[in-house]
Amino acid sequence: MLGTVELDWLQTFLAVLDRGGFTAASEQVHRSQSRVSAHVAALERELGVTLIDRSRRPARVTHAGEVLAGHAREILAAVGSARSAVGAARGLDEGRLTLLTTPCLGAAFLPGPLSRLAAARPEIRFTVLEDGRPDVERRFLDEGVAFAVLPTLAAPAAPGLQERVLWHEPVCVLVPAAHPLATRPGPVPLRDLVREPLVVIGAPGEGVPEVVDLLARHGEVVIPTATADCPATVAALVRAGIGVGILTGVAAHGAHVEGETVLLPLAEPGMVRRVSAYWYEALPGTELGRELLREVLAAPTPAGAVPVPHASHEVIPALLSLGSAGSSAVRSAAPVRE
Repeated sequence: MLGTVELDWLQTFLAVLDRGGFTAASEQVHRSQSRVSAHVAALERELGVTLIDRSRRPARVTHAGEVLAGHAREILAAVGSARSAVGAARGLDEGRLTLLTTPCLGAAFLPGPLSRLAAARPEIRFTVLEDGRPDVERRFLDEGVAFAVLPTLAAPAAPGLQERVLWHEPVCVLVPAAHPLATRPGPVPLRDLVREPLVVIGAPGEGVPEVVDLLARHGEVVIPTATADCPATVAALVRAGIGVGILTGVAAHGAHVEGETVLLPLAEPGMVRRVSAYWYEALPGTELGRELLREVLAAPTPAGAVPVPHASHEVIPALLSLGSAGSSAVRSAAPVRE
């Protein structure tokens, strides 16, 4: 029965559920409201059930619609993963590597392993995509990315996507050298931090800034005084006296200027984020992919990060001995979830 269902119908249906209505869904999928309604109606005709009860205001998803939604997400994730994996494999075959990371991680971590890979393979061409949005996994699925270094994804990884935690980053406080917090002994308690005007990483349209979300999980709801796209701008705003900066470890060490700012730890040890490497199973099946994995997993962690103890010694020997059947060996050497 699902043989004639179009992927567009499923995408539109999920948009209606996720955005809470047909009008909002039309904005997300860039189709007219009438086209959105037509897609849902076509899906209902094909399956022979009512998916959205339009007799109620607002319209509500039916039980059948809830059941379909779970399967639809799996179907779309699998198709997206397959498309991305094929695109990544094509790039590897052609000697091209497309990598995805955030602006901060791209500057602090990737130059080292990529420079060593480039020295060994001068013919390789790199494309580094930098994106800090919370839905960054969509870029992984859409653009043929072969490898990514990202803050660990909150949702389960897409089908076929391997994950390896590289390091932890404690959240740090950045203050002007003359700030009262700079002279007090010991780590900064959260209750004292949230009384200050706060400057954090974040940009319009990206949802809740990462550190604001972390604070909320620890019972502190805050509204930042200022947000900025990059750590250097956060540091500049801090030096100008706009507020106290909150940055993850790697960003904080990159933005800290000795003599002008002071970097302070937080008293709450749970205020940390994880950073992980992601790749598709096809990657270690190629010589280029194995070399990339070897360089990244063997690379030292950047300043401000705490390495995960297992990070490289378990995986690298397996990668070096892999042949065409390498992906299964990588799965056993590098568990998908830590």
